[in-house]
Amino acid sequence: MRTVWLALLVFALGRCAAAQNNSQPENPAPAPAFGQNAPVLNPENPPVTGLDQPGLELRTASRSFVSPAIQVSESADTNGGNQIGTTSTTGLESVTRVLGALDLQQFWPKSDLFLEYLGGGAFYGSPYDVKQLQAAGLEAVTRWRTGQATLRDSFSYLPDGSFEIGTFGGAPGLGLATGGMGTGETGGGLPGSQRFGTGQFGAVGTIPRLANTAILDAVQAINPRSAVTVAGGFSNAHFYDSSNPQTCLLKTGCTAFVNSDQVTLEGGYSHLFAHHDQVGVIYGFQLFQFPQDTGGQIYNHIVNLRWSHTITGRLSVVAGVGPQYTELEEGGYLSHWSISGRMQLRYKVGHTSLVATYEKFTSAGSGFFAGADTQATRLGLKRPLGRTWDFYADLSYSHNRKLQFTAVEVNASSYNEGSAGAVFRKHLGRAYDFFAAYRFSEVAFNTPGGVPVDLRGSTGRVSQRHVGTIGVEWHPTPTRIE
Repeated sequence: MRTVWLALLVFALGRCAAAQNNSQPENPAPAPAFGQNAPVLNPENPPVTGLDQPGLELRTASRSFVSPAIQVSESADTNGGNQIGTTSTTGLESVTRVLGALDLQQFWPKSDLFLEYLGGGAFYGSPYDVKQLQAAGLEAVTRWRTGQATLRDSFSYLPDGSFEIGTFGGAPGLGLATGGMGTGETGGGLPGSQRFGTGQFGAVGTIPRLANTAILDAVQAINPRSAVTVAGGFSNAHFYDSSNPQTCLLKTGCTAFVNSDQVTLEGGYSHLFAHHDQVGVIYGFQLFQFPQDTGGQIYNHIVNLRWSHTITGRLSVVAGVGPQYTELEEGGYLSHWSISGRMQLRYKVGHTSLVATYEKFTSAGSGFFAGADTQATRLGLKRPLGRTWDFYADLSYSHNRKLQFTAVEVNASSYNEGSAGAVFRKHLGRAYDFFAAYRFSEVAFNTPGGVPVDLRGSTGRVSQRHVGTIGVEWHPTPTRIE
């Protein structure tokens, strides 16, 4: 028996030695830094205080390419001039839009680059008029061992607010230049800061308006579960109106669109306390600047507590709330406390994707006001209908309350903006799409005693618009550049 036990012991020691030799190569590679595989830097569940949002789509292999696209559409519009005081049955006119897009995406081992240009024209039938449509987008990412930095820029020169998916079937291209910063949906950061406040909540008239947003943000992991985020951005909105604040001050009842600049700085801390859950705290400072005759400056200090729950490929919930301290220059000095908050739900079940958002924040006022307390909500749905059909639906509503009272703003205490739309797309082979779209939108001003407002030569309190669109889009196979 002693011999048997000794043989078993020698056999066991031999097996252990062999296992160690097999598991340890002669030249072992160095262990990767925690930032390369830290859960807090996972792109499917990024820091809750950052500007990126969790991805719900399965990621495929990244390829560098150049992709062009052309879109032609024809719309029947009940209010092509986008005038106030116009109801849904005032008059029907045609609007033809021709748009071209060129997209570039380039991948390197530690950097990514995305570029998009979108341009064309809108041809109005009655009275005949031509308006330019121009937009460009940039997103550049560079990564290091424990973090990354991203530069984003979105520029647009448009006659009536912004490109909207339901108005004329959506814009061609990948969507980088149309305000989504490459995602098409709101990202993270402070409430309302996914575009640092340049989003237009409602528009009246078809005067050209230029908007630009530039953002630089960075994420730095402290350990596999914690990270700090910082971001800084500048944005502006300029309205090329024949009226301006200086000439309006010399006239009675004259109203002009208000130009604005905005500077935003924010910093946050995120901690992953469970596999699917994060908590964070974020502080931000905002400076809104308007022409001195139309409102001067607004200073904002914001603190938000944030929580997120993410299940990769299925669900993403982000909720945050906190105090906001606002200082106003209104011929003197005024200050007040308020609440800012943000909630977003993104859910994917089967082939259906749903996004619902609510935000309360301070905005630049969309040209109507020199600053506004804004509450905005949106519901979006995307679903394929069979193998070659896609369906998109979108509902949005915002309430905007004036923060300052000046001589040249719209004479209203607040205004409401709402829209609803749907798009059906039919894929005709790999290179062509046919689409049909419908959209309803309304801007309604709340004035003392129901007095109508006078804006750009039109008088009233409500602007309504029904738009029906059909069109075709050509998008050939992208050209590989690797």
